[in-house]
Amino acid sequence: MINDTEMLTYILQNAEMGCQGVKNVREGKPNSTLDSVLCDQLARYGKIYQTASNMLRVRGEEVHRINPMARTMAKLSTVRDLKRDPSSPHIAEMMIKGNTMGVNKMAQHLRDYDRTDPNITLLAKKMLDVEQAHINEMRTFL
Repeated sequence: MINDTEMLTYILQNAEMGCQGVKNVREGKPNSTLDSVLCDQLARYGKIYQTASNMLRVRGEEVHRINPMARTMAKLSTVRDLKRDPSSPHIAEMMIKGNTMGVNKMAQHLRDYDRTDPNITLLAKKMLDVEQAHINEMRTFL
C-alpha cells in the first residue's frame, strides 16, 4: 500500500516530468499551433505540481523532485528524437508515448494507494484526466 506522502510525491514527480517533457519539446521550436497546445499543457502540469507541493508542505513533508539523472536522460532522448524528426506528427507521437506512460503508472499508483485522504485521491484522478486530455489533444497533430 502507498501512503499519503508517497502518493503526493508520485503525483508531484509525475507532473514535474510532464513539465520537463513539454519544456524539452518546446526547445525544438514546434509550429505555433502545437506550441500553443504545449503551453496549455505546461500550465496544467504546473498547477498539479504546485498543488501536490503545497499539500506535502502542509503535512510537514519534504518535497522530493525527480532524480536529476532521469531528467537529463529524458532531455537527451528528446534532443536526439527531435534531431531525427522535428515534425509536428513526430512530436505528438513522442508526447502521446510520455502521457500514456504517465496514465499507466498513475493508474497503478492509484490502485495501490490506501486512499486515506479524499483530496489526494481527487488530485491523482485529476492527474489521470489531464494526461488523458493531453493524449487527445496530441492526436489532432498525428
